[in-house]
Amino acid sequence: MMRAGLGVVGMAVLAWACTGGPESLPPPTIVGIEPATLPVNAKDEALTVRFDARYSVAVDYGAEKVDARMGSGRIWVDEKEAAVTHFDPAGLAIVTVPRGLGAGAHAVRLRLDDGREAVAEEGLTLRPPGQGVVDPPISEDAGVLILTDAGPIYGDFDGGVDTSDGGETVDAGPGPDDPMREGDITAFAFDAIEGTRMSRTSFAITVRAQGPRAGHFKGSVELYASRGTVTPTKIGPCDNGVCSASIVMDAPAGNVHLNAKDSFGAAGESNTFRLEPYK
Repeated sequence: MMRAGLGVVGMAVLAWACTGGPESLPPPTIVGIEPATLPVNAKDEALTVRFDARYSVAVDYGAEKVDARMGSGRIWVDEKEAAVTHFDPAGLAIVTVPRGLGAGAHAVRLRLDDGREAVAEEGLTLRPPGQGVVDPPISEDAGVLILTDAGPIYGDFDGGVDTSDGGETVDAGPGPDDPMREGDITAFAFDAIEGTRMSRTSFAITVRAQGPRAGHFKGSVELYASRGTVTPTKIGPCDNGVCSASIVMDAPAGNVHLNAKDSFGAAGESNTFRLEPYK
């Protein structure tokens, strides 16, 4: 025995079969068109139309079978029919945009095999040749019109963001001109000192600050040698965390290395290199 039943296929919600025919079912609904904007007369442009539709079904309880009477459909853009390259009655149609449409907004119309229709007014916009997609206008400096820099207009800190999950506001931290604090610089690293160096003969070194505010460091660092003396004993001011200087070491021949330390005790050590006596 065959009876009308209720089922679901893909995106389409299947409805009870009605003795009055398809006119008893609600019309389909176009839920999306991609892309929504195309250039005029672009060759073989594909258009994806997504829709929801209800269909009649017949259920054979004895054979445990469901017959979904879904069929297919057609698409028009204004009054021009689009060539359908793929049609899934469960909610997806892919078509080729018809030629000969002018610039401007166009209606997209879907008709199912049973005659039910859906229309998306101004569903597709064709732009004139040479005209790209226009972005929304922005202010001249591309900045956000708020009272503070990169933060909410309330609060007394600069650069904070509102963590929406807990309502807590976080400060972005001190700027480059704010005083350095303990922990801002955690260590110093020497660029490699290569080859053999001569005692009492100047050579260049570079020391780089490390830590959360390394790029803000403009102070000085003290130098001392593992053997003998180094002149000067302090170099600086550093430039954005980079300290470069010419130094002179005075020590007997042998292996040696340099150390650097700032006023908070952050330190670093160079590689070991050979020092030969002045000749």
